[in-house]
Amino acid sequence: MLRIFTLPNSNYITGDVRYYHAWLTMGTDDAHTLFEYPVPVLWGLRLLAWMSGGSISYFTALFAVTMLALDALMALCLWRSGHRAGTLWWILFVLALGPLMWFRFDMVPAVCMGLAALWFRRHPAASGAAIAVGAAVKLWPALLILPMIGRRRAALRRLAAFGVTGGALGIASLVETGWARTVSPLTWQSDRGLQIESVVALVPMIHRAGHPDGSWVVAMSRYNAFEVTGPGVETWLGLSSVLMGLAVALAVGLGVIAWLRNGLDQRTAVLGAVVIAGALIVANKTLSPQYFIWWGAPVAALIDHFSAENSTDGTDDRLVRILGWATAALLLVTGFLTQSVYPLSYSKILSTPPGTSWATWLLVTRNVVAVVTFLVAVAALVASLRLHRRAQPTITAP
Repeated sequence: MLRIFTLPNSNYITGDVRYYHAWLTMGTDDAHTLFEYPVPVLWGLRLLAWMSGGSISYFTALFAVTMLALDALMALCLWRSGHRAGTLWWILFVLALGPLMWFRFDMVPAVCMGLAALWFRRHPAASGAAIAVGAAVKLWPALLILPMIGRRRAALRRLAAFGVTGGALGIASLVETGWARTVSPLTWQSDRGLQIESVVALVPMIHRAGHPDGSWVVAMSRYNAFEVTGPGVETWLGLSSVLMGLAVALAVGLGVIAWLRNGLDQRTAVLGAVVIAGALIVANKTLSPQYFIWWGAPVAALIDHFSAENSTDGTDDRLVRILGWATAALLLVTGFLTQSVYPLSYSKILSTPPGTSWATWLLVTRNVVAVVTFLVAVAALVASLRLHRRAQPTITAP
């Protein structure tokens, strides 16, 4: 990863960290700083800025070391929990995504979700709190509590810890910065355009590669992202909104199933979290390469749980195992393709006119593999839900 980072087409991945530092050293308060991120993110960044003494070099290095420490924490927790295969898979997955993982704080919600999956049964309160912390940093993990709810004591403790932790962080943010700043990440996200790496941008990007006449234009937007504009883009933005609505509906539906079944077993609940994370990534009009780390942490915690936990049918359980391992393998491929796209081929994709269409087709391949990964994960979840339903106790008349 360090060798890749030293390549000329890779070392600009520190741009986001420099952007954070520039905002933090402007002298503004949290109510007027980094509007696109939740307020708790600023607390952590300000701590790093204070520790680095205002030096951008120290800040960048300290940021990278912090993300590396979180990566190591995840690997250590997997190993100590007996997840040997999960530990190895996690190490390979981070390697596949590359050094970008050192310079984006998406490692924080990812590790929170991974720990929540590991602690699902043994430490339900800590599991719920971890999801809340992840949601305070990136918002989306709030949906991942839904497949983990139920009416048993452990599930209620998980839900209560999620509510208390999330509520405390939300109130603290509101008291410090006010309502407008607390909700600004939501409005910022809704106002953005079609980011070039998103799955729904596939058709415009293919058209751009095949028609270098300027009809489809890629440029940096005011949201600090490369977006594509041109014929039909509004339609794809509308499709993304529909897909995001379906992703939220999927999460709510899993929550209803979990509640009606009085909770799901660990494997099924974490598979539900994997599917929700995948749905949000595939449906989103904005897709940055670091988002895939969200997907990887629960998968790492899940790999060693492809066992006949509540199974009464060995054949069906074998199907869940095969589909689960296929999801993990495809996600590794997705990670490798993601690094191949960004940063290694990104300049080729951005070139105007796009004279190197192979780079765009590499992006298309990555997104197609990501969609296939999501569909395989859905199949694994459906199979696991069937097994869980079959294992539920039945009440018979005396």
